[in-house]
Amino acid sequence: MFQRRTICLKSRESRGFTLIELMITVVVIGILAVVAMPATSALINNSRLSGQASELVSSLQLARAEAVRRNVRITVCPTDGSVSTSTACASSTAWSNWAALNLAETTTVEDRVLRTSAANTKLQVEGPAAGIAFKPSGLIDSQQQLKVTSPGGDRYVCVLISGVVSIKKVAC
Repeated sequence: MFQRRTICLKSRESRGFTLIELMITVVVIGILAVVAMPATSALINNSRLSGQASELVSSLQLARAEAVRRNVRITVCPTDGSVSTSTACASSTAWSNWAALNLAETTTVEDRVLRTSAANTKLQVEGPAAGIAFKPSGLIDSQQQLKVTSPGGDRYVCVLISGVVSIKKVAC
């Protein structure tokens, strides 16, 4: 009978990645990063745009609620960014800073300035120079529109005569 001799070759033990495997992995990750970067930038710009529009809506809703609660006119308008008893509306269509103001009461800052906000430096906010004034009933005199602009697009904050505030991707 024949006997077979089996010779086992001792294989090299694997101790990690080779340099070539590592380089291929780095190249694949680099390609994926280059492809994903424009989509990520668009996502960030869209998020900034939505956030700024939501902040405007919040200020407008607060002004409407306070007008009804206090039974006075509350105005949301562009300001110079200061907060004092003399804070007034700036006559500008660029709303880089805005505030919800009770222009009837000037005794304390808390009575006059209900909320102040500033636009993100990468966004532009445009609106009526006179601001938006809510009557004690919560209504406004005429429909108004604010436009938030970024490199990726626009959002429009619409305020109906009834005082209802909404965000749209197209003009009101």
